[in-house]
Amino acid sequence: MAASAQLGLRAKLSAIVVIVVVLVLLPFVLAGVAYLDRQGRTEAERQLAVINRLAIDLVDAHHAGSGDIEALRRRLGEFVIGDSGYIFIIDANPGADYGRFVVHRARRDADALRDSDERGREVIRQLLEQGDGVLRYSWRNPELGEQKARRKMAVFATHAGLGWLIGSSAYEDEFNRASITSRNYMLAAVLTMVLLLVCALNLAIGGLVVKPMLRLQRTLRTLSRGNETLVHAEDEAGLLDGICRVLVDTGGFRFARISLGYGAQLLDEAAGAGRVEAFRTALAAHATAAEDPAALAAGSRRIVFIGDPTDAGEGVRQAVHAAGCRALISFPLLDGERTVGALTIGAAAQGDLDDAGVALLRELAEDLAFGIMSQRTAQARHAAEAALHLRERAIEASGDGVFIAEVSAGEPRLIYANPAIERITGLRRDLLIGAPVGMLSSIARQGLADLRAALLARRDAQLEFAGQRADGTPFWCECSLARVGEGATHVVGVLKDVTERMLYLRQIEHQAKYDALTGLPNRSLLGDRLEQAIHAARRHRTGLAVAFVDLDHFKLVNDNLGHRQGDALLREVSRRLSLALREGDTAARQGGDEFVILLPDLVGEQDGYAVLRRVQELLAEAIEIDGRSFFVTCSIGVSLFPRDGDDAETLLRNADMAMYRAKDGGRNAIRFFTTDMDRQVQDRLEIEQELRQVLARGELHLAYQPQVDAGSGRVVGAEALLRWQHPRLGNVPPLRFIPLAEESGMIGPIGEWVLREACAQAQRWRAAGLGELRIAVNVSARQFHALDLPERVGGILDETGLPAHLLELELTETMLMGNIERTEEMLHRLKHLGVELALDDFGTGYSSFAYLRRFPIDTLKIDQSFVNGMVSGSDAESIVSAIIAMAHSLRMRVVAEGVETAQQQRQLFQHGCDQMQGYLFGRPLPADAFAELAGAGGA
Repeated sequence: MAASAQLGLRAKLSAIVVIVVVLVLLPFVLAGVAYLDRQGRTEAERQLAVINRLAIDLVDAHHAGSGDIEALRRRLGEFVIGDSGYIFIIDANPGADYGRFVVHRARRDADALRDSDERGREVIRQLLEQGDGVLRYSWRNPELGEQKARRKMAVFATHAGLGWLIGSSAYEDEFNRASITSRNYMLAAVLTMVLLLVCALNLAIGGLVVKPMLRLQRTLRTLSRGNETLVHAEDEAGLLDGICRVLVDTGGFRFARISLGYGAQLLDEAAGAGRVEAFRTALAAHATAAEDPAALAAGSRRIVFIGDPTDAGEGVRQAVHAAGCRALISFPLLDGERTVGALTIGAAAQGDLDDAGVALLRELAEDLAFGIMSQRTAQARHAAEAALHLRERAIEASGDGVFIAEVSAGEPRLIYANPAIERITGLRRDLLIGAPVGMLSSIARQGLADLRAALLARRDAQLEFAGQRADGTPFWCECSLARVGEGATHVVGVLKDVTERMLYLRQIEHQAKYDALTGLPNRSLLGDRLEQAIHAARRHRTGLAVAFVDLDHFKLVNDNLGHRQGDALLREVSRRLSLALREGDTAARQGGDEFVILLPDLVGEQDGYAVLRRVQELLAEAIEIDGRSFFVTCSIGVSLFPRDGDDAETLLRNADMAMYRAKDGGRNAIRFFTTDMDRQVQDRLEIEQELRQVLARGELHLAYQPQVDAGSGRVVGAEALLRWQHPRLGNVPPLRFIPLAEESGMIGPIGEWVLREACAQAQRWRAAGLGELRIAVNVSARQFHALDLPERVGGILDETGLPAHLLELELTETMLMGNIERTEEMLHRLKHLGVELALDDFGTGYSSFAYLRRFPIDTLKIDQSFVNGMVSGSDAESIVSAIIAMAHSLRMRVVAEGVETAQQQRQLFQHGCDQMQGYLFGRPLPADAFAELAGAGGA
């Protein structure tokens, strides 16, 4: 750092010297350069004037003689003017030759005013206008390969008799080369003089100014850093080590050493930095303890300075040499009349310890002695304070509240309270200290009375009490009271906060009885309340309604939007249920999206119906969740006590049964239980049980309804329809067992059986020579949402050998209108197999024209309700016509279902329907009968 500072100072002073020298010499240099330049110009002008005078004389001689112009040109061309100068003559007579070169080295007979470039024309015009004299200008001759312009001069005059302008032209630097050389020598001499002056002054500055200044600056910086260390040191060891490092790192000394002790008996080598270890080792090996400079300084209480190590003892000399020092100084560290120790410093040169430096280092030693004593005093004070506050800090840091009450007379007063008291009670600590015990107002009244009584009795006690903080949060405490000595007037109390334990117990109790998501009573609490309601209704002879509430299509919310929004919807539904009920009614969550409502104290069925209608109306209002609007409907089943049952299990079962009847009836309805529902449920259970054995028993078979071409009447395909022939129940209608198969999950294996059997039958017809008959198979919603449906269809096609284009999968609008992206992906995967896709019962669902454009649908099947309506002349015919036109615009085939009359056939044909099916062409037939019909060519 010192070297860089020295170089920086020298560089600044040298720059100042250079600037001064340049400012002094610059006017003389500039004057000399201007003089030499002026002399060169004058010389060039003089020589050109002489040459021009000779040229004029030659022209006069020529004019007086032969007048041969060519001879004149040769004579003038022999003149040599520098390297590139020449003589020129321009015709200045008015007329056609005005401005034409009579004589020119390279442009003889050229028209100077027309054939020259812009710069050349400008110079010629100036020459002609001026007539005679001298013209100076800048010129670059590209014909000679010149890259930049140079100063040029022309001396010229007009011949009075001939009217010619005769001139001599040349570059100025071709005449004043001697001047230029002199100027360059002069500049080199000035530059050399400046460099010599700078070098001389730099050497003088370095020895006389820079080194002393830098040495003093370094010592001042050392003193400043030392004072910073004194201020910021955290302990004595850090202080001593920091001072030694400052002396070595900032002061640039070879080593620094601090020894602590009393008088000459130094007891401790406290700190050191730099090459102190080499000094200490050599001193221990070659010198006695009495020769140690630190011991000498401490013993004499004076500074020990060794400027020349050769004058010291052998041991000290060896130690100084080992540390690489040329000088050494040791300062005693004094605290009044007491010697604390000594500070020893080794320097690389005797000059580093000049008078100014020693004075500053002595000041540093005095500050060091003061800092050592200050550290020791502070350390002793801290130890005393730590011992004094140890118990207080333990109490202050305690998680339990600790207070001391004085009960000498009258109302007990609080004389101390730790911070935990404020946290537990919510009361400000500064207001409690010195106040009567009654200030603990957040404690419940009875608990506060028990505390006051125990304090006044001055007895040990264990108390429990509850309270409420100012912010309304409750708390619970256990309080232990202990007397301070026999007959003392003070009692110590410890408050233990047991709020978390109490809240945990309450939470466990709440979780055991209430639903975690909605906060409504759960099944357990519902059972208790239902039993109590039954007992109350039986005792008071009042009515009781048990309502089963199920949200319609709630599964679509979870499947399409996620469970987070589904949970939010359930919470809002629960809130609205509670708002709709009367005081004393109960709404409980049964599970999922099912709720149970208890309506006690009913006079009649209408009372319960009115409450449940209010439930429906509140739920029907839009529910906003994350920017989406949801409209919720519900299906409600109701059972009444004692008409529909006199125990909880029966009432719940019958209400559940009525709820399912409400769903079957179109949802968003309220149904009261009837005995017919019980019989239907038993029938449903029987059908569901038998359905699980249907595949194993082989009771299913397929019937095939023909599909005919609208124009020719030829059979072009068939729709496979599932039939169940039960040995005891007989022919079970599809509407009776297919919905149950959907709900129970049996539709998956049944649907796969239907698909395999239909494909196999179509392949058998194909092998029998019936041609390319398309077989249409209905796909259930559960099948369609199975991710492996395309793989299953492909496997069945490979198994049966049926070409993919002869299989048509019929889908409903409802199953397509869920997750549009997922639906589109599934349809494209099916189309990739090569099968046909048909949209069944079109017009009865919620299809969007935009979605139809995205879906790869091949066929639209018009629902038979529209076909039946055409005969009556209603709007059905217009709707059918519009459907056919729309389908054809999307390049889809149209099949009309339920065609039963010839009039319907004609109307459909007129509107362009492609294919038809219905009783007019044939009822669903067994495979053999259908083969005969198809073989005959039509119905």
